[in-house]
Parts: sequence; structure tokens; C-alpha cells
Amino acid sequence: MTFDIEQELEQINQYTRKAVAQDDVYIFTLTLCDNEVDRDFERFTPEALAQLAELFKGKTGLFDHSCKSEQQSARVFATWVEADPVRKTSQGEPYTTLKARAYMIRTKENEALIAEIEGGIKKEVSVGCAMGSLCCSVCGADRRTEGCDHRKGHTYNGQLCHDVLRDARDAYEWSFVAVPAQREAGVTKAFLKEAPMKPDILETVKAADNGLSLSKPQLRQLQKEIAQLEQAGAEAAAYRAKLLSEIGRGVTLALPQIDKSLFLEGCKAMHAQDLERLCDTLNKQTRDMQRRPQLFAKTEQTPTDNQAFCI
Repeated sequence: MTFDIEQELEQINQYTRKAVAQDDVYIFTLTLCDNEVDRDFERFTPEALAQLAELFKGKTGLFDHSCKSEQQSARVFATWVEADPVRKTSQGEPYTTLKARAYMIRTKENEALIAEIEGGIKKEVSVGCAMGSLCCSVCGADRRTEGCDHRKGHTYNGQLCHDVLRDARDAYEWSFVAVPAQREAGVTKAFLKEAPMKPDILETVKAADNGLSLSKPQLRQLQKEIAQLEQAGAEAAAYRAKLLSEIGRGVTLALPQIDKSLFLEGCKAMHAQDLERLCDTLNKQTRDMQRRPQLFAKTEQTPTDNQAFCI
């Protein structure tokens, strides 16, 4: 495919504050993503690729999806969808790719990067985008809203189960990476957070009867929630143990006639709030006992009759 440099410079200058000339920029072609099933058992539809083509115009290029300004290396200025009339995907569709032209300003600092691109070292790329629909290839259910029993990577009646990505909503960036998800280009996907992640996960878990399928962001959030629950559980167990220890001490001092071990065994079924109240009650009784003197002075009684003189 040939490119008109004057037309490309005109497209590039839409994104620059100062007009650049041919010698000022380095221009290269990218394959951003395609419609083949990738390593994550996901694939874009050709329609989604066409939507992404519009969304990726003007998007910046990074390294390893590191969203730091110093990692910005290039910018896409033109995109198009290209279908191969001969090649077919594993799903029998014409192999279709999302192509892009990107530019970077030639500087002394990026001479090495340009050399690596020219030499084929910096080649694989991955894109970050938001998709509105994530559907099971076997039954068509949207995994984010409906869920199903089919698992990605498994085969059902000779059909490989994977997720079909439709309805492109946004494009964030593209990055040079070492190992992309897509074999031909590489892609990382992020799904729209139209609802808070936690309720979404809880509803998905509640609705599951036989197996569960979560997106990667949902899985990471669920793992985070589990870690937080485990930490909270450990802290709660330590607090209950402290309360039971205090209650055991109070029983020993205030109620020595009671079997302490039997009493504590019954306390284990109590809620933390009830344990706190019991602990406060026993502590109060213990404090009252400590304020009472152990030895009482004997008070001499003055006789009120003549009993002492009786024989």
C-alpha cells in the first residue's frame, strides 16, 4: 500500500501545535488488532474493528500500557480496516485487521527507538479499549449481564468456546509490548464500568449454578475483595479472642463458683456486641471488688443491758 506524504503531513499537522515537515517526523504502519481468536480466547468482530478504527485516531503510543507522560512515544493519525480476500480465520470469517499509521518527532533521544522499529525489534503492539458487549461464542449470552455455563478455551460439540467482543465504546492507547494477547498484533481489553464492579461480581456469583465466568477486571476485583475479607476476618478473630480472654479473667475474679471453661464455651456463639457488653459488666464487678477492703475493722459493741454481769 502506498501513501501520499503530503496528505499524511496534513493529517499529522492536525495534532501538532506547529506545522512539521517530512524530515521532522518518522512515520510507520501498525497492525493494532484483528478478528482472530487470541491467546485469551477472545476476538473482535469485523464491525467492532471498524468502530475502533474511528476511535483510535489521535491516540497515543506507550510502552507496556504504562500511563505516564514520559512513556508517550508516538501518535496514530490515520486508521483503516483491511480484509484479506483469501485468508480465513478459525471461525471461517475473512481475516480482517485494524491498521494504523503513526508518527513520532525525530529527536536525538528516540534515534534508538526508531532503529529498533526499523530493525523489527519493537514490533508487537497491544491496544487498550472499552467494549460494550462480551458474548459467549457458543450460546451468545453476554457474560457481563447474563452469564452462562460455557468456559473459554473448552470445546463444546467441536466448537471452541471464546468471547466475542462487540460494540466498541472507547479507545485509550496502544503500546509496544513483548508478548501480546493477539498472535498477529496483540490486544488487551478493558470493559466499560457502567455499574460498580463489586455489585456486578456479587450478582454474577449469586446467579451462578454450575460454573462461573468472569472478565479479567472482575477477577482482579474479586481477588482483591477476597483478600480484604480474609484480612478483616483475621482481625475480627483476634478481637474476639481478646474479648474472651477478658471475660475469662472477669469470671475467675467475679464469679469463682462458675466453671470458667464451660462458661467460655457458651460465649463462643455470642455476637461481638454481646461479648463486649458481658466484658464491660464483668470488668465493672471486678473493679468494685478491688475497691472493697479485704480486712474490716471490728467495731466494739457497747453493752446495752446487764448481761455481762449475769452468772
